[in-house]
Amino acid sequence: MSVQDRNFEVGVEDGIPVQLPSGAMFRVLTQDEADYLKERVERYLADNHFVNVSDFQDIDKMVTFELFVHRWSLWLSKGMDYYGEEINADRLASTIASYSTELRLLKKNLGIDKPARDRSRGDDSVPAYLDALRQRAKEFGYHRNAQAAHVMEAFQRISALLTYHDNCTEEERLEFAVTQDDVFQVIRDEIAAWNALDEDFRKTKQTYWIRKQ
Repeated sequence: MSVQDRNFEVGVEDGIPVQLPSGAMFRVLTQDEADYLKERVERYLADNHFVNVSDFQDIDKMVTFELFVHRWSLWLSKGMDYYGEEINADRLASTIASYSTELRLLKKNLGIDKPARDRSRGDDSVPAYLDALRQRAKEFGYHRNAQAAHVMEAFQRISALLTYHDNCTEEERLEFAVTQDDVFQVIRDEIAAWNALDEDFRKTKQTYWIRKQ
């Protein structure tokens, strides 16, 4: 049986107390309302992180407004209030609309409306920024590893070439292409290869990072 189909069971005369996020007590009229309000408070505190006292006061206001909208929506569905009195449907619907607007503003100010939740998970969010930062650090690490490997290989090649150059006669240097000019050309080639490696990284990975910022 739905809430709309059940008879209303009004609580004790002075209401049923429910503790709000700020610690204040708020009295509701029925057990259904008490259960509803407790569930809203628990969900908001579980799904969000608040530390400022003014935030908790705004949450108090928000959950009580939601309770009123919940209460009045039940009354509209029944065509009467908890005490069997006939309601003014048009006036009540207008009041619900007004409170719903206020609720949207409260949620926006608290940063828990849908656009804010989407931003907290989207490309502009802190988690997304940190994930991107870790990915860039990893890619830069790969680049540094490639540079280090190139330097080691280039050093070994130049070192071997210099040793060969020093152990050869002038005729042998000409015959085996290990003259001073040949050695310098190898050094220039290795420098050019180093620069090409760095240029490729800047044009691909780093340019992509800048476009994403």
